Amino acid sequence: MYKFVLWGYGKRGIRFLNICPLQHVIAIIDKIGKPGQEHKGIPVISYEKYKKEYLEWDIVIAVDDNQEIRQKLEMDHIYSYHLLEDCPPEIVGYGGGRWIDELPVEIEEKKKYVIYGLNLYAILLREFLLTHFKLDSVDIIPESREDRYITFSEKYTFISYRKILDEEIVLGATRFLGNKSNVEDVFDFRDKIPQYKNFDLRQFKGIHKNERCFIVATGPSLTIKDLEMLNKNKCICFGVNRIYLSFDETKWRPDYFVVTDDKMIKEYQDDIKKCDVAIKFIGDQVNEFWKEKNTTIYKIHDHILEYFPEIPKFSADIVNGTYSARSVVYPCLQIACYMGFKEIYLLGTDHNYSSNQADSSNHFHKDYYKGAIRPDNYFKEKAELGFVAAKKYAEEQGIKIYNATRGGKLEVFERVDFDTLFE
Repeated sequence: MYKFVLWGYGKRGIRFLNICPLQHVIAIIDKIGKPGQEHKGIPVISYEKYKKEYLEWDIVIAVDDNQEIRQKLEMDHIYSYHLLEDCPPEIVGYGGGRWIDELPVEIEEKKKYVIYGLNLYAILLREFLLTHFKLDSVDIIPESREDRYITFSEKYTFISYRKILDEEIVLGATRFLGNKSNVEDVFDFRDKIPQYKNFDLRQFKGIHKNERCFIVATGPSLTIKDLEMLNKNKCICFGVNRIYLSFDETKWRPDYFVVTDDKMIKEYQDDIKKCDVAIKFIGDQVNEFWKEKNTTIYKIHDHILEYFPEIPKFSADIVNGTYSARSVVYPCLQIACYMGFKEIYLLGTDHNYSSNQADSSNHFHKDYYKGAIRPDNYFKEKAELGFVAAKKYAEEQGIKIYNATRGGKLEVFERVDFDTLFE
């Protein structure tokens, strides 16, 4: 059985430990690493102790912002580490979390397989294939020649840079597959997991064919006057997150309401359920939100598939869910395209928020994050790649996306003057 040391005892590390069979984990590296501290019998150690006593074991870094950790390891000539973010979201713990033996990998015992891509998932997948399907051997072929990959290939005989044979079926276990036509993608499982699907969403396919809509975000540029203009002109609108804080000041109501962030759903679920919007699309991550059935609220799976520095995927069929890109506007764009809108206008998408999301200047309302425990940071580069992906998809489908936001820093889409749209 493959064993490793987990670096990161924060939110992501703990979430990962909740789905990982603990016999895989030898120790946990923590910043402090107090002597005697344990997690379910697993010792919590310092990095210095790792170098003295645990150096033979590979490291899995669960920390999201991990550049400093990687630099520290490589300065000490330690290259046998994996990034948890390089695993499918199910292994990271998103979407409820699933371990390897629950993933829908279809294997024919008489065929030969090789895994393309080297990460924690690839190694665990290999172990699963050998154990469950009694395969004789499965090699792993790294996608590049990084120093750490070479270190792994020297350490494990099943990791090789050999040529892939014609008779071998290549299983892609990395998110960087590109356009490799001979590789079967076993990294993105979104379309194969029944729990993610919501067939009730089919009723929305093409219902606004060739119409226009507005996606109203909650940036500081948004004004009540803007909302009144949308209401006066009977515009079809999407609202997001805590847009309902404006409802006391305007008669405007969005036709559709979208929230996909798990923290937002968990911390404001009562407000979300009560807010005065006819149809709501809410992320499926928070189980307690769905205990009560509501015919106006539709469950949608926002798939958190890491993509940086590439652009994220764009879902053409929201029945299987949307793809996440660090902004709720991104799933909104996927829903709007699925509904058939031909012109989509963004409003209040300032895209120049400070990284501290709790800063009230980031939003149109001073109490936007009132009561929040700790909002997630805004990752501008990742969000912008989502807008690039949306623009690419829209152009391929003959859909126009415009930015009608007053000011801000979003320059991916053609800008239009909001005040001239109703002349």
